[in-house]
Amino acid sequence: MRIIGKFGCAFRGIAEAIRVENSFKFHFAAAIAAVILGLFLHISEAEWAVLFLVIGLVLVAEMFNTVAELMVRMSTQEHNKLARQLLDISAGAVLLSSIVSVIVGAVIFGGRLYDRLFPG
Repeated sequence: MRIIGKFGCAFRGIAEAIRVENSFKFHFAAAIAAVILGLFLHISEAEWAVLFLVIGLVLVAEMFNTVAELMVRMSTQEHNKLARQLLDISAGAVLLSSIVSVIVGAVIFGGRLYDRLFPG
């Protein structure tokens, strides 16, 4: 497969994650909101770098969680201890990355938002 075809598959995968996974839709919308807030509050270049890193972390974790869910569904419909562990761990990765992103967002945006809401 040529490189352009590989990019096509990757973009199709992102679009599929947005289409089928409600959690990914939520995180994607939160990422857009964070970028808009960053533009509004004029965050620094270093803050942009950290913001994009945590956005990427959450979205990639969510996509791997979706992959784990699809793989389990594809392999078994029965209750399986290992499948449950796999799904719990992948969901935990999404939760952990989301908590980190909220903390980073609070550090980047918290003081600026406070100053705008309560000037003086």
